Amino acid sequence: MRVYLPALGSDLSAGRPPVRSGFAAAPERGAAPDDIEVLEDDAQTEAALASLELLREAPPGERSSRVVLAADAPVTTAGEKGASRVVRVEPGTLGWGDVAAFLIDEDGAAEAVRAVLRAGDQGAADRAVADLWEHPLEWFDISERDALAAAWFPGRRDRG
Repeated sequence: MRVYLPALGSDLSAGRPPVRSGFAAAPERGAAPDDIEVLEDDAQTEAALASLELLREAPPGERSSRVVLAADAPVTTAGEKGASRVVRVEPGTLGWGDVAAFLIDEDGAAEAVRAVLRAGDQGAADRAVADLWEHPLEWFDISERDALAAAWFPGRRDRG
């Protein structure tokens, strides 16, 4: 199943992808391709929002960017969130070979991401997230992982 996992930029230099809850489309049987595409977008959006939550708890030095991994992995269903299914990747089953792509903020979105992280109340957070959504996530192929990790965290050698 295609699952969208929230991540941190530093996760790209790890030996294995992170195993945490993610989001998957939950189309009705026989759904139209356009409807499935909307559901996939919803799952990506939920994962991008969850990546902001990860950033809030991240140690100093983490890149200010939403990061979403698009992976094909066996999952267990944990619940529903809107039109998306909340899923958990089965431990020990996810490797970098299962990740098809990354969805990552463009460089110009960093200040908008920081504004979300600095928001002091829900109203400020809502406005900052709305501004951030003006910056679409960019698609990167899995083959670009090494170059991204090296560019973002040049001194890190966690790779396995």
